[in-house]
Amino acid sequence: MIHRRSTLFGLVGLLGLAASPRLARADELDEKRLSNRLELWANFAKRTRNLVVRLTTTRETSLLREPLVVTGTLLFEVPGTLVLRDDGLGGSTTIIDAAGLQIVPNRPDAPGTTIDRARAPAAAWLGDRLRAAFAPGEGLALVADSRTEVPRGRQRLDLSPPRDSTTRKFVRSLSLHLDPVTGAVIEILIAEAQGDRMRIQLADHRQNVPEPDIRALMAEVEALQSAR
Repeated sequence: MIHRRSTLFGLVGLLGLAASPRLARADELDEKRLSNRLELWANFAKRTRNLVVRLTTTRETSLLREPLVVTGTLLFEVPGTLVLRDDGLGGSTTIIDAAGLQIVPNRPDAPGTTIDRARAPAAAWLGDRLRAAFAPGEGLALVADSRTEVPRGRQRLDLSPPRDSTTRKFVRSLSLHLDPVTGAVIEILIAEAQGDRMRIQLADHRQNVPEPDIRALMAEVEALQSAR
């Protein structure tokens, strides 16, 4: 007599064998889409020594009756210094580098804020992804320590913190929208765990501006930092 448990195990094994090729094909398709998306992104990023981009940042939060819209400039310089600078004295400048994250008001008489990577893993994860989004490479740093999803029919790459990461308590995902021809990042959407969202739209990309120009822009940022 065949034991019922043996029959069940045998059926599960057969079902597993039957499903394995489908799962393998699905994994292969996912990997291929990810590879294609990273190849498109790298078309632009691999040529970057520095970058100057106009920004429009829209903050959506339940604390405000309507979205908060701020314009500004993004600066990036290899190997990995990213600056997000609001227009006007009423805004602020965010500097993200390997050491951490610093937010400096554009008004020289106002105090700034420094965020320690070790004490703020969510800010570190987000900062690393943002820096990697503009740094030259093949995309390994961009997708490191992240779960990836490549939506069909869109030039988009979604990055999420690992499931067991404490970062998920603060950040749900970061999505990069790419230009379908050049591969440049044209929009970043940051979804926070509590439901707030920040949309950063990028336009007028100036890649590899002359060295004196980028040094003059970075000198303004350094002057803001040293004034604190």
